[in-house]
Amino acid sequence: MGSQPPFLRRGQASPRKRKGRGAGRVLLIAAALVAAGAGLTRFLGGSLFALAKFEISGNARARTEEILKALAPWKAGNLVTLDLAPVAARLQTIPWTARVTLAKKFPDGLSVRVTEREPVALLREGNGLWWLDGRGFPVAPYDSRSDRTEYVLVAGEREALPEAVAVLEQLRARAPEYFSALSEISALPDGGFGMMDSIFRKPIRVLGFDAPEKIDALLKARGLIASRGWEAQAIDLRFADRIVLEGAYGAGNTL
Repeated sequence: MGSQPPFLRRGQASPRKRKGRGAGRVLLIAAALVAAGAGLTRFLGGSLFALAKFEISGNARARTEEILKALAPWKAGNLVTLDLAPVAARLQTIPWTARVTLAKKFPDGLSVRVTEREPVALLREGNGLWWLDGRGFPVAPYDSRSDRTEYVLVAGEREALPEAVAVLEQLRARAPEYFSALSEISALPDGGFGMMDSIFRKPIRVLGFDAPEKIDALLKARGLIASRGWEAQAIDLRFADRIVLEGAYGAGNTL
């Protein structure tokens, strides 16, 4: 048997040589990637990215100290791997917080933008007062030192508060003259709401769904009521097509 032709030797030897060189090259690349990944992990997990600074903005009623206390468990943690969801959830437990926007500020900071709940009325409950937000939810105990704004007082069971606040917002938008004179609104046991104001200076009873229309009708009838000398202890607007004057001097009179 003689030596094989050159073309056979190339056909048998060359593939083995290429495969060996290719496998070695892959191993080298894999090792380099592992080393680079390990180095990157050590770099990103190092003290350079330890959370050290909080940039807090947007809070007017919630105290910065209270926000920082809520953030304390995450201080010195790694900013790269920080999960923002539990941070936001913790900040949402602060009474005045409506929404929180968080942003990582590399290498070691966290931006905290707070959107606060807006008080629209005061809840009178027992001997205390609470701020109410636009949904009718109590926010925090009232402190006159931090807010000199005049608010309408709201009274009633807590399940009635959202509707009471909704009535206030409707009056604010559609009967601003009356809203500016309104001082108190309370949920009535027999349905609807009782209101006190500085225009009529007597209880006015309304239903929630048509309060602005009924108040507008009452304001238009104000001159007629005065011209006839009608006096009432209360004015009931809970009827579909009339205004009822109740009391010693207005008994039986309707408009």
